[in-house]
Amino acid sequence: MPSFLSEGRRIMKTGFLLAAVVALSGCYDDPTILYGSSLEDMTFTVTDPLMGIHPNTSVMDDPNNPFRFSGVGTETKWDIQSGASPVAGYYSWATILAQGPYGEAQYYVGLQLAAIYQRGLADQASLPQTREMAVKAFQSVLDNFPDAVTYDASGTIAYELVTPAYKGVVELGGTVSGGWVMVKTSSGADRAVKP
Repeated sequence: MPSFLSEGRRIMKTGFLLAAVVALSGCYDDPTILYGSSLEDMTFTVTDPLMGIHPNTSVMDDPNNPFRFSGVGTETKWDIQSGASPVAGYYSWATILAQGPYGEAQYYVGLQLAAIYQRGLADQASLPQTREMAVKAFQSVLDNFPDAVTYDASGTIAYELVTPAYKGVVELGGTVSGGWVMVKTSSGADRAVKP
């Protein structure tokens, strides 16, 4: 598995959701469980090649988006991320990004699109576009959210996201733009920087 996927999965729990978990109001604190909707057996179909890439908000109009009317709760997004299919994870993070853009959401949109592409979870016509969307989502982290971070499972240690976003672009066969380069730190670790 590519390192940027490993990085994202390192901070997630495992398991499966047997029901769709969505917040039924604009409030992100009180999610409600809707039984009978599986988040496991979803197939991705591209309805807009910029959907999920900031500043596009067309995911809110996509009839395949199970969260378009309700949003996603602050804890619920992690339950979906760790226990549902990458397609459900994509719709969760893209909905969050459309409702209030920030870098962590954009990064996870890219991570989910990459997983959809690599696992073949899109219809055949959408598969090449899904890879391109993943590249654009990772590039958007670099372009729009260069200070973005995510946290480990304890919620206390922050990790910057430009380096795994840079690697995501490269590992999907894209070309990083905007002057970003990969350097080695004094400890030998990779780090994306914009001189």
